[in-house]
Amino acid sequence: MKLIKFIMNVVVFTGGNGNANLIKHLKDLSYVNLSLLINGYDDGLSTGVIRSANQGMLGPSDYRKNFTYILDDFTDYNRNLKKLFEHRLSEEETRVLLHNPEELIKNLIQEHYALDRRSENFINRYFESGSQKLLKFTHNFSILNGFSVGNIIIGGIYAETNDFNLALYLLTTQFELTAKIINISTADDSKLVAFDGDGNFLANEADIVNYDGNKPLSDFYLLPLDELNALDKQGKYEKEEIARISKIPSLSKEAIKALKEADLIIFGSGTQFSSLLPSYRICKNAILKSKAQKVLVINNNYDNDIRNIQFDEFTQKILNELDQTNCDFFDSIIVDTNSVIKPKQSLPNLTTANVADPSGKHDGQKLWTWINRSLDTRLGEVPVLISFAKNTEEFIKDYYHNEMGSLNSDPTRIIKFYQAGETETSSYTLHLDASGKVSLYEIDAWIRIMQLNQLDAVIGSRFESRRQLINSFKHSIVESNLIYLFALITSYWVSIVYFIRFWRIMPDPLSGIYLIKSKHDIPYKSLSYFLKKINRKKNFEFVSLPISYRTFKKVKILTKIKNVIVNLLGLYV
Repeated sequence: MKLIKFIMNVVVFTGGNGNANLIKHLKDLSYVNLSLLINGYDDGLSTGVIRSANQGMLGPSDYRKNFTYILDDFTDYNRNLKKLFEHRLSEEETRVLLHNPEELIKNLIQEHYALDRRSENFINRYFESGSQKLLKFTHNFSILNGFSVGNIIIGGIYAETNDFNLALYLLTTQFELTAKIINISTADDSKLVAFDGDGNFLANEADIVNYDGNKPLSDFYLLPLDELNALDKQGKYEKEEIARISKIPSLSKEAIKALKEADLIIFGSGTQFSSLLPSYRICKNAILKSKAQKVLVINNNYDNDIRNIQFDEFTQKILNELDQTNCDFFDSIIVDTNSVIKPKQSLPNLTTANVADPSGKHDGQKLWTWINRSLDTRLGEVPVLISFAKNTEEFIKDYYHNEMGSLNSDPTRIIKFYQAGETETSSYTLHLDASGKVSLYEIDAWIRIMQLNQLDAVIGSRFESRRQLINSFKHSIVESNLIYLFALITSYWVSIVYFIRFWRIMPDPLSGIYLIKSKHDIPYKSLSYFLKKINRKKNFEFVSLPISYRTFKKVKILTKIKNVIVNLLGLYV
């Protein structure tokens, strides 16, 4: 038996905080294979000290934060591990660190953050290595006070491996993570510098993050460590001088693989000049080669580096890094209803929706819902093309025509139904090859289920609907109870034949009611042909969902039996 397991490869460009809620939501979705692409150019506070103590190391803070987001927290041990990684040393603990790091980490684990034995051994080893390296660099109490325990641990892994990407690999494989944390670069010791809106030189990432001007920054550059050290930090520099000594680091093989295999790339919100724009510059070629759908999430609020920025400038800075000029490079752009960065005019690929939580940050569930909905939207609506089988009775079509007109005239609906020739593009196709009628309004729920679960198609089944079953035996819904019972038995028999043919369990597979994403472009020559095509399509995910169904008396029982036999034989021809 060949079982098809659907996985959606999702890549999120992120920093440390901007996409926390989205990441926490995505990590628990069974069909999402999540990769977080991060750069390590942070060099403020304890991160900068760690980088200085471990020459050539990148900043660990953003990786540490994302580690805590994706670490499974269903056990006390893992919850304690998260807290330990985010723990900052008190004054008393800093004094212990200065003379006995082994005692410090032992006390933290035993008294506050109990861990399983395997995790405890790992933490002890690398905290001690990181502490030794750190204390060789400085014993200054004021510098070490408030240090992040997680940063010391990551520094310890780097101290032993002397390879930042290998250090990340060891960290992420040690624990059961539900996503990949990927450094975008390789063999990289770069430092980030920038120019503000008035042309003033900002000599490090900390100055960028803490910038207090009223204009957004204008340009940034990545400098090799030796080039940066040779500069006068208080000196005046022109952009051309800095550009000449800047570089674009090599893209890591892990990032190349993630972008190549991606089904969806999310350009997340966050601090643009430190967390995101450098990543786009380094990943440009891999992004442009990717066939994945691309979604841009606009910040809800200004950061220091983009204070008072307008929507056009915000998007253009991103597009410039990708050698693009038009916003239609993105399949979708998501803007929160209350975002301070709003477009002045409508865009075909723009979705404005309430995607924030009460604190004003992005709500992970809401954002993911609207990301999926937006990818189906065409010029403000979700068009559904209704395709009738050639032998569909005209009186059945008439019922649908009336309902389509009624639903489409409702201005509050974005899901619209069309027939062939009425629309040039559609997000979904609804194939109707049945002797009865379904409620088109129920298709709305199917679409939402497909969007949120990334399904490729849905097969309608009236026999999975408990309400339908009860109503059919309590009342005569056009057809008699005897005919309904006969149809129910036939459906189970058909499911067995279908299972033998495709090794897939599917209730009521010959229902003749199929909703499919139009991008798959599978022609509907006959019911049997369609079922063979979708079962043979690699990584194609479809399910059977209950639906209300009305059979018409005008359709003869012998005709229905004949169609069942013909369609079953067609599965084997």
